[in-house]
Amino acid sequence: MSKNKFPKSVSFNTNNAVDKSILEYVKRRNFSGYVKKLILADMRANEVEITAKSNKSNTNATETKLERLKRQLSDKRINDNSGGDANS
Repeated sequence: MSKNKFPKSVSFNTNNAVDKSILEYVKRRNFSGYVKKLILADMRANEVEITAKSNKSNTNATETKLERLKRQLSDKRINDNSGGDANS
């Protein structure tokens, strides 16, 4: 195994019906890839920042929820201060 990789183990109890069905379901899958995809989907659903390397530099693949709210608030302030009043 490469120096850059490390394992994270998941335990399943074969006496537990739910664990047993999970094991049966993932039996013929690439378990590592499957778990990584599930984690990424969960991160996106919870709006957690995901970073990815590009050829030029590190870039954020998605905004965090806080960053998005700050940007939206800033955009609203700019629009509110633009002087354009629909009622005048």
